[in-house]
Amino acid sequence: MSDAFDQWVEWRHKPRRDRRNIPAELYAAVMSLPEADRSDRQRVNEVVRSHDEARREGRTVWLYLDYHDRAPRTIEDSGWVKVFASADVAKRWLKENDPEGVAWEYEVEGGRARGSVWLHSHDPESTDIGDVDWGRLFASQACAEKWVEQNDPTGKIWEHPVQE
Repeated sequence: MSDAFDQWVEWRHKPRRDRRNIPAELYAAVMSLPEADRSDRQRVNEVVRSHDEARREGRTVWLYLDYHDRAPRTIEDSGWVKVFASADVAKRWLKENDPEGVAWEYEVEGGRARGSVWLHSHDPESTDIGDVDWGRLFASQACAEKWVEQNDPTGKIWEHPVQE
């Protein structure tokens, strides 16, 4: 039986026209690792297990950047960042509002996402939402403030409601 690492390696090294794919959850978990660790069986399997556990415990949300009017925006702009409680909620919203849009799964630090999450980004104008370093999400304002104080003292956080 193949593990997450085997699935990742097989997909990563498939021929160009091969349409095989891997679950989005596996891709997201592995891409959260530094490039060097993506070739390490133990690290890949650990991060996939950890990410699956976070999802089961409700410690992940799905993010989407709403470009409906193509105007330049930042994280602090109300309505630009959409936060969804699950992949199903994101899919329903995207089907109705942006059928070609993509939502990205992020882990929430400090517990389950309830009502709102607090978002920190080193670059609030960045649109690199698929990049693991694009932002960090926190379950509470206190948790976010503590992290910012320790890691980015001049940084800011923004509250975004979670759509259930």
